[in-house]
Amino acid sequence: MQGRYGNDKLNIFIWIVAGVLYFINVFVRNPILMIIVLLLGALAIFRALSTNITKRLYENNRFLGIYTAVTDFLKRQYMKIRDFKTHRYLTCPYCKAQLRLKKRTGVQHIHCPKCGKDFTKNILF
Repeated sequence: MQGRYGNDKLNIFIWIVAGVLYFINVFVRNPILMIIVLLLGALAIFRALSTNITKRLYENNRFLGIYTAVTDFLKRQYMKIRDFKTHRYLTCPYCKAQLRLKKRTGVQHIHCPKCGKDFTKNILF
């Protein structure tokens, strides 16, 4: 494996997607789905054995950018659901930062710690 790229997060993701599709194909028995599974496996093997390391790093960095954006969004949604009884989440109208406020109804004067600007927001419930 010297001089080869090896595995990274994108390869692991490709293998997981191929495994899930293969498991679905066990019950569906669709030949097109099986071809997709085989192509994904071939792609993962090709990426792992590739000698073009700079291109594989570029692909992985692009994937990690999307992956972190999606996981951060899902974490924020989970926190909103978890803290629904005690806190409210608002976005700053100036810098679009997510702000976590204690649950109080009525007009609130809010100071954004990221951009330093003040604004008011009427919280109904």
